[in-house]
Amino acid sequence: MRDKIVSKKNQIRSILFMTCLMAVTISVLLKEYSIGELMKAAGSVHFLYLITGIAFMFYSAACQAMNFYMIMHRLSQDVSYKNCIDYTYIGNYFSAITPGACGGQPAQMYYMNKDKIYVDISAITIFLMVFVSQIVVVLMGGVFTVLRFNILAKSAHWFIWLLIAGACVMLLLTVALSVLMFSRVIIPFLLDLVLKFGKKFHLFKKPGEIKEKFDLLIISYREKSRLIIKNPDLFIRVFVVTVFQWFAYCLVSFLVYLSFGYRKNDFLDLMAGQSFINIAVAAVPLPGSVGIAEKAYLNVFGQFYPSEQLPSAMILSRIINFYFPLLISYVVYAFAHHRIMKEQRRFSQISHESPQSKE
Repeated sequence: MRDKIVSKKNQIRSILFMTCLMAVTISVLLKEYSIGELMKAAGSVHFLYLITGIAFMFYSAACQAMNFYMIMHRLSQDVSYKNCIDYTYIGNYFSAITPGACGGQPAQMYYMNKDKIYVDISAITIFLMVFVSQIVVVLMGGVFTVLRFNILAKSAHWFIWLLIAGACVMLLLTVALSVLMFSRVIIPFLLDLVLKFGKKFHLFKKPGEIKEKFDLLIISYREKSRLIIKNPDLFIRVFVVTVFQWFAYCLVSFLVYLSFGYRKNDFLDLMAGQSFINIAVAAVPLPGSVGIAEKAYLNVFGQFYPSEQLPSAMILSRIINFYFPLLISYVVYAFAHHRIMKEQRRFSQISHESPQSKE
């Protein structure tokens, strides 16, 4: 099942679908603008600000990797920061190419398992990171709603409703993750359902052994969740790092704004606009939020840019905070996949050779 998540065929399908969405988005949203006008507008920017924006996206990924590192080390898992970078970009890549970003966490767990980080560790680590991330994004949206309500007041009604829907989705996900992490009933119940389903459709050759493994997994998972509860400082550390992560992400829009030479609006205005978009797109299950993210940008940031500059600003922002990170994520994923598969083959060879050496 998990192998299907990372299969090349599925990746190609997802990328082709996202490419089609991009083509439709460009043709519909930018039909009033010529390529020449867009190139002229983009050519007038100060590239130092754009390079700084790219650096902030690397910093954002580094923050996420730091959270991986901190949580797993607190769970007594000896993992290198370099591997945490790999897991971060693997998650970013598969989140970008799957609807509703649903493929990121399963892919991370798959490759962590290949690195001998088993599901009890990977699950509680990822649950905690996503849980804190949802809290931070919603809190930022709430703070900016108070500080910059005028931006929402000038936004289209469809965007307001989409923002409310996105906030509801994120709050529901936060509640669901808190239950998964700390409930003593839900995880055993879900694993029991998996076992019954497997028995009914004969998916398990040895259901008795599978049940024993599930029981051990539940015990280990409960130990890890109790460890998280007993270490509130870990939650605070992950929360602070996640705040820096999302601030870096939202600052990209302000840097693009500065690159065009504009100074009328301050960084809180641009960060607030990006924060509202982050929440709104959560309600739309499209790969990379392609289409809706661009439309939302044109609606919100139309308050800050003149109409002739707005499409170029949108394209530059999306390149920096989505398409360039997607390219980097694929490159890191490809190297990580090669590394992990190479280690797997080496381990298999050692396992096969060891009985012969004993003889």
